[in-house]
Amino acid sequence: MADVDEIDRRLWEAFTDSSRMVTRHVDRELRAELDVISDDVVILEGVLAAHPDGARMSDLAHRLAAEPRHATYRIARLEERGLIARQADTDDGRVTRVHVTADTGAFFALCRARLDELIALYLTDLVPFDGRRDLVDLLTGVVDGYRHHFAIPASDHPDDPDTKEHP
Repeated sequence: MADVDEIDRRLWEAFTDSSRMVTRHVDRELRAELDVISDDVVILEGVLAAHPDGARMSDLAHRLAAEPRHATYRIARLEERGLIARQADTDDGRVTRVHVTADTGAFFALCRARLDELIALYLTDLVPFDGRRDLVDLLTGVVDGYRHHFAIPASDHPDDPDTKEHP
């Protein structure tokens, strides 16, 4: 049996409850107003950061910390709306890259502004300033530990903040 104490259980419950609650409310607002969810904003941000080369589908899935099929579904929805375009990589036909369109930048700015308002509503205004820094450190440690423990590779895209040095 796993060695889990009461504080571990409480941490797990607080972590999952807060993640689900905030994501559910933010995504509901974004969907109602812009027909996107927070994952779509992350995808658009990644595609813009990778311009002009385009973002690899696998890098976008990594940024989402999601299964590739979820990223593929979200990317397909954005592509149907003309907000991004998928193309085969010119050097490696097995790789698909996602590129900006004429509408990507303006739509992303609208999404980012609304997401920032929602962050203020659901996080900034509810968590005391001193507690936010501690919370960032704690959650970053959880993510880093998870990636290390389960050998989840960092993206090798140079604009990804999780990029590790490659020899």
